[in-house]
Amino acid sequence: MSDNRPPATGIRGGSNLDQLMPVVLFFVLFNTVGIIPAVLAATAWSIKAAIGRRKRGLDIGWWLPTITVYLLARAAVTVAVEREFLDFGISSEAVYFGIGFVTKFLVGIAVAATILAGRPMLAWMIPKVVDLQQQVLDDPRYHRTMSNASWIIVAYECGSAIWDVWLFNNSGFNLFFLARSGTNFVVSFLCITFGLLYIDRSLEPIDEYPGLTQLLEPSDPLSS
Repeated sequence: MSDNRPPATGIRGGSNLDQLMPVVLFFVLFNTVGIIPAVLAATAWSIKAAIGRRKRGLDIGWWLPTITVYLLARAAVTVAVEREFLDFGISSEAVYFGIGFVTKFLVGIAVAATILAGRPMLAWMIPKVVDLQQQVLDDPRYHRTMSNASWIIVAYECGSAIWDVWLFNNSGFNLFFLARSGTNFVVSFLCITFGLLYIDRSLEPIDEYPGLTQLLEPSDPLSS
């Protein structure tokens, strides 16, 4: 098994507060102070949340530094546009969210590419998050299941990006922000739930697969 996988069984979950606070901070500060404080506060909290997940044991290698650099770069470009150091001919709000739209499309395309290349993203990501025996990872049914489940990510990333672009172009900013945050949260929750149930059902025939219930059990803090 890979050495960079968490030693204890179980999924290291993030805090609901960490998911909610960047949205709340951005919305409140944007409407009371301005785009720059909103971007900086939301970015700072997101980075804090990412580092916190790393400290809790969720180690997936390149993910943490990559997401940190992305968040900082996105904030820096937005601030530069707002301060008129850069000019793309669009507002700083359009730049900030536009980067997110493009990122979603690129993530969807990248995940699709891993599937078509025969190395679906989930097939090599899952072992870094949960403890699965090598017999499960070597089973053809595991690869097939992760390939199909990875298509759910592709559909979500590309579908939500299209929805975001349409909403941004056809509503006021506050309506866009609240509707986008709400719908993306609900749809992502449904996709994750369906994906986990599908994976669990598909891997159940593999003798060495422990089942979703056991994988979701909290890790023993003494073993960390």
